[in-house]
This record gives sequence, structure tokens and C-alpha cells, in this order.
Amino acid sequence: SHTRPLIPKSSYYFGPPPSDSAYGTPPMGQIGVHHPREILRVERDYTGGELIQFAPIYPLELEGRITPTQFLESVNAINEQLIAAHSLHHAFVDNMITVFSLQLSKLFRKTHYEREMQRLQDLIDDLNAGLYNPVGLNIRWPRDVAFLYLEIEYYVSVHIIFCVLE
Repeated sequence: SHTRPLIPKSSYYFGPPPSDSAYGTPPMGQIGVHHPREILRVERDYTGGELIQFAPIYPLELEGRITPTQFLESVNAINEQLIAAHSLHHAFVDNMITVFSLQLSKLFRKTHYEREMQRLQDLIDDLNAGLYNPVGLNIRWPRDVAFLYLEIEYYVSVHIIFCVLE
């Protein structure tokens, strides 16, 4: 008798989801008020070396919520923003300005990386508001887990949660 926790945690993929998972149920519940029923993890793509990118492989758990094309476009937009943030040219210029101003430039201007991270936060907020939240999904801020993976929260009706637990 396996009991599932009320507050899920993302984990590495070990095979198909268990029979009592919430995947495939209709999107309901309120994002930010209720706990998600499942948390899906999109792993990093290490084919580009140490550059931070997420794998654009469509998770089957999202079937019925968003299309593979929508997921691919979302991940590609996030990856493009991460690539822009880690520009060597901009990092060199920012470091030179910081050194020559004796660290005082940090009081008056943001670095290129900080500006790009703000753009990434805005992009994720826009993706959530326009595409993911209306279908009961929510992309979490990947900086909270040091960009090791991208978490997508999967919400369902509170009624369904209590039926599964009984």
C-alpha cells in the first residue's frame, strides 16, 4: 500500500508514472493557492557542454494540456535567453568596467547577466500567464534549483486529490 505525499517533489524519470498519478486528468485547481498534484522535471541538455540549456524533449505527461510544438517553442525561447545571458563578450566588458571603476559600477548599473536573467524571469512569467497557467501548468523559476532542471507543476482539481487518497 503506497501512499503519495500531499505536497509532491520532482524527481528523476524512472519509467512510466504510477497508476495513482494525476497525469491525464482535467486541469482544475488554483495555481498559487493549492499545492500541485505532480511536479514534472525537464532535465538539462549537456550536449552543448557546460552551457545551460534544457532538453527540448516533449514529456508525455503534458499530453492533453499543451502540444509538442508549444513545449518546444517554450523551451527554445528559454534556452535562447540563457545563451544570451552567458555571452563571453558581455561578461568581459562587464568585468572590465567593474575593475576599472573599483567595483563602483555595480552601484549604478546592472550587468548584462542580471539584465538577461530579468528578461528570462519576464519570459517565464509571460509563458505561464499566456500558455501554461490556463491549462493547469506552471513553470517554476529555474534559478531556485541552480538551473539543474526545469520544473513544471501539474495542477488538478482538489476533489480528485481527495478521491485518490481515500
